[in-house]
Amino acid sequence: MSRDRIDERTATLNRLNDRLFKFIFASEHHKDILIRFLNSVLGEDRQIEDLDYMDREFDPFLEDGKISHFDVRARGRDGRIFHVEVQVAKEPHIFKRSLFYVMNSYVTQIRQGDSYGALHPVIFVGILNFELLEDKPQSYHSVHRLLDTETYRCYCEDIELHYLEIPKLKKLRKTPQTGLERMLSYMGGIGGVEGLKQLASRDADIERILKLEEMFVTDPQQWVGYLMRERAQTDYEHSLSEQLREAKERGLQDGLQQGLQQGLQQGLRTAREEMARNLSARGLAMDIIVETTGLSEEEIRGIVS
Repeated sequence: MSRDRIDERTATLNRLNDRLFKFIFASEHHKDILIRFLNSVLGEDRQIEDLDYMDREFDPFLEDGKISHFDVRARGRDGRIFHVEVQVAKEPHIFKRSLFYVMNSYVTQIRQGDSYGALHPVIFVGILNFELLEDKPQSYHSVHRLLDTETYRCYCEDIELHYLEIPKLKKLRKTPQTGLERMLSYMGGIGGVEGLKQLASRDADIERILKLEEMFVTDPQQWVGYLMRERAQTDYEHSLSEQLREAKERGLQDGLQQGLQQGLQQGLRTAREEMARNLSARGLAMDIIVETTGLSEEEIRGIVS
């Protein structure tokens, strides 16, 4: 692939795309990047030295159609469990859903008869492409723990939720000073191509990530998966907008969720079928098309025949 073509693709990348995010942050080959990111979230006094990746529980597009999910699950060598999630669309129950999944990981650490002392902290890190806490416009990083309502002390540190609001960092228009600000600026593409070049000149990890992006955009399977994720997200947003409009006109709140899910599923199905046609036309092997689209071989043959 030519240099111009590579530059064209990387210049327009959505760095919160599920496929790209996992390529960068969920790979054993460069897990030090994830460790660096988590340490920048935790602060200097609670650093992790190493971690192991755990199985991810959800794939939002090819499983249940949800647009929020755990992109990375990892366990530090000290036992702490980390959930890292990218969420691009605002939902009304984000705190409850985050807490639900974190508590699920917490309680499933032990079995009947095991000591409660074997439980390790679970730390959730949400990377949000929307503003969550409107009453804190100057704060893009919020931390939520269990606190005593009288002393405001944290006597139990086992549950911790971090929310990182990228749009707020964009609005602050500040030169990234900390490692966390530089990493979030990369994820949000703040400053465009020139902004990323400046970040890379000041941060060796960002420079390395940009080189990994070049590997990503030149890998046919990764690139096709990326495009499919982008198309699915676009279809979801269109379905969401249309269904909200119709629900508002009808005034039927109870029918909103069902309509959203139906619209999303139809949009995802259409995107997957179109992707199957394109991949087949390019001569890709059937097993790659099956893996990329999530369709069965029989379905694909029916689509391209």
